[in-house]
Amino acid sequence: AGGLYHAVAGETPNRWIAERVAADLGVQARSVSMKEAIGVWGEFGALVMAASSRIRATSAQRELGWRPEHTDMLTMIGEERLRRLARPSA
Repeated sequence: AGGLYHAVAGETPNRWIAERVAADLGVQARSVSMKEAIGVWGEFGALVMAASSRIRATSAQRELGWRPEHTDMLTMIGEERLRRLARPSA
């Protein structure tokens, strides 16, 4: 109770995710200023995105015995099932 765990496998910087998503969408990835980031994610979110570019699930694996089935989230970008989730509902 009260635990907070990340369920991710490996370490993937936010920049890599943004670049892969941009490539999948056929657009150019770019960095944003702190002001732009605050406009998108709010002040706290912008700080988190700037400071927490790597996430590991070492606590979940050690304390919960969790073992990921897949270790590379970048290979999932562009999957149709994820695109369906991202589409606005009618």
